[in-house]
Amino acid sequence: MNENENIIILTDSKGNEIEMEFLDVIEYGGHSYAVMAMEGADEVVIMEQTINPDGKTATYEDVLNDEVINKVFDIFINEN
Repeated sequence: MNENENIIILTDSKGNEIEMEFLDVIEYGGHSYAVMAMEGADEVVIMEQTINPDGKTATYEDVLNDEVINKVFDIFINEN
């Protein structure tokens, strides 16, 4: 596997590009959540993932519900 294969570039609301390592997708409560990390970080970021109509790209949105974040993180830890 290519080392950069799991690297994605996100663009924030201010147009800044952020490089993230894509770790996993967790299905929970009828939604898909992407688990990502910045290089060298000890923390993960969990964002809701919506596949765009082209089927090749996705949109990621912040998850503001701590209960959802904790449950998705627990699933991620138990599966990996």
